[in-house]
Amino acid sequence: MTAVASDPTPPGPDPTALDAAADAASRKRARIWVWALLGMVAIAIAVVSYIGREQETSVKPAPKAFCKAAKQYENDIDRYGTTYNEKVDLQIRRWEALAATAPPSVQADAELVLDTLREYAAAPNQRARDALKDDPDFEAAIVDVNRRWNQGCDVFERDSPI
Repeated sequence: MTAVASDPTPPGPDPTALDAAADAASRKRARIWVWALLGMVAIAIAVVSYIGREQETSVKPAPKAFCKAAKQYENDIDRYGTTYNEKVDLQIRRWEALAATAPPSVQADAELVLDTLREYAAAPNQRARDALKDDPDFEAAIVDVNRRWNQGCDVFERDSPI
């Protein structure tokens, strides 16, 4: 067994230590600061999550004229079914109404669809029409306008006739 060297000076009072009353007061202040800091962090987390949730779920209502034009477009699709794609002039009239009343978030998309439909009507042959119809930007613009109509006009919150 090895011997451990020990300090021959007797232990004395620590010159950096606080007296008992000052030590208790210091610990109390530290606990108050810790609880205050935890409370502020909890409040900050709650505010940030509330703001994030509100921005995530809230969609501004679309203008009534846009909702009406989109509903007419949907009615035409239901009325004409598979032959609606052949009625380009009717589609152009409906998309003119949609583009004129579209909210700013989808204004450019509605105008892109309208311009593409006009180009489609003026296309010299079927090959040119197919190229316009299969354009991914054209398809994405239709999806964006449709999504804005569904969310901004409360399409899914209507009472079902069934």
